[in-house]
Amino acid sequence: MHVPDGLIGKSNITTGLINPEYQLIIYAIISLILLVLVFNRFRKNHNEKDIPKIALFVVACVIIQMIELPLPVPACVHISLITVLALYDLESSMIVYAFVTVIQAFLGEGGVSTMGVNVLNLAFIGPLIAYNVYHLLKSYNKNIALFLSGFLAITLLGVVVSIEYALAGVYPLTFGLTVITPIEAVVG
Repeated sequence: MHVPDGLIGKSNITTGLINPEYQLIIYAIISLILLVLVFNRFRKNHNEKDIPKIALFVVACVIIQMIELPLPVPACVHISLITVLALYDLESSMIVYAFVTVIQAFLGEGGVSTMGVNVLNLAFIGPLIAYNVYHLLKSYNKNIALFLSGFLAITLLGVVVSIEYALAGVYPLTFGLTVITPIEAVVG
């Protein structure tokens, strides 16, 4: 789920725990640091033959994610390949979704000012959830591990976005957990 421009970072919102402008800066810094770490690790573990795959995955994800599912809050949900890519290759999925998030910001999905939070959520948190859930459960049952990795990645992203909105004072955490998270669970 993308965080649109104007929700986090509004200077007229004063009820959040963290100043919304600082919150956007913090997310951007965290995302940039993680991107540098992932790119360095990617360079060590991959070669230039993998770059066309990254480009193909970016294009496929952008096209597939053009299908939107509206929400009763100022955001939308997309069909996602986060889990598929994370299970294919975690580092590649993080790079792909960083590019996808940037492209989508300029196509009106998410936002330019909220790019840091969206990259953090979609390129790092989502793939890490999917990857770790699958690897924790695959010895038990691979089918259940696949299902739960996709389901929990999307559902827990709804929880994360709800927390981020609550920290910024956009709306109470209980609203996010009772409205966004159940919708994400259905999509997941």
